Amino acid sequence: MNTPRTVNAAAETLKEIVEELTVTQKEIAVATGIPTAHLSGLKSGTRRFTPEHDLRLGRYFGQSEGFWLRLQTRADLRRAKAKSPDLKKQVKPLKTESLAMA
Repeated sequence: MNTPRTVNAAAETLKEIVEELTVTQKEIAVATGIPTAHLSGLKSGTRRFTPEHDLRLGRYFGQSEGFWLRLQTRADLRRAKAKSPDLKKQVKPLKTESLAMA
């Protein structure tokens, strides 16, 4: 089954920020301690943002903690939805009466 390609907002945002600020990956790597190969993977969407990346990039670019992870999570959710379009048919929600008895 071919899953439609979804946009990774975290990767796109990092790409846009780097282009706007005209800062090089090498400069970001030196300042943040994130290897240039990792930055390249983050920008292309082939590498996932980790809490470590989030803290380092957030500190460098002046963003709140969790900024990059929230973007990564949104991308992951979009990808999961695209991969399982019949999820709502496949998974039946728990009835609320069952919750009251627990």
